[in-house]
Amino acid sequence: MEILQAIKERRTIHSFSKRRVPKEIIERSIDAANQAPCHRMTYPWRFTSIGRKKRELILQLQLKIKFDDKPIDQKKIDITKAKLLNPSHLLIASQLSTNNQDQKREDYAACACAIQNLSLSLVEDGVGSKWSTGKITTDMRTYEIAEISPSEEEIIGFIWVGYGDIPSPINRPTINSTLRERN
Repeated sequence: MEILQAIKERRTIHSFSKRRVPKEIIERSIDAANQAPCHRMTYPWRFTSIGRKKRELILQLQLKIKFDDKPIDQKKIDITKAKLLNPSHLLIASQLSTNNQDQKREDYAACACAIQNLSLSLVEDGVGSKWSTGKITTDMRTYEIAEISPSEEEIIGFIWVGYGDIPSPINRPTINSTLRERN
């Protein structure tokens, strides 16, 4: 697949099937992530693959965070369950911690590039992904479930990986609206 084609075909998947993605494809996508540009050569990205048992714990935590003590009907439970358990894989993306704010900003940019490389590699293999954030990704109980030390790494998102429905194309900005030439 041509790189421009992969870039244009990469879309955020919201509805995943239960079909399993082969381990080789996941490993290839992590290898692609490791090729990301990193100005300070800190290679600050980490990916933690979360298995089924821990995903069940994350599901319970998500229900608690999202609905707290409010009444919840079975339909909402089923929607949340499918969202968290249907994708083949959950990779938790985290960034190594630093007290240097300039490095932290550059490291985050490097992590975003790594996640994009990972996503593009998956597209090449016909696999979809979704980078999501929210309260679940910042909750200390998520760190405990994932066995990630919050003093050493910061969770920057969940990367859902799997086969699913590709959304309709969206209108992107034109080159004329984003490229400025100054002479």
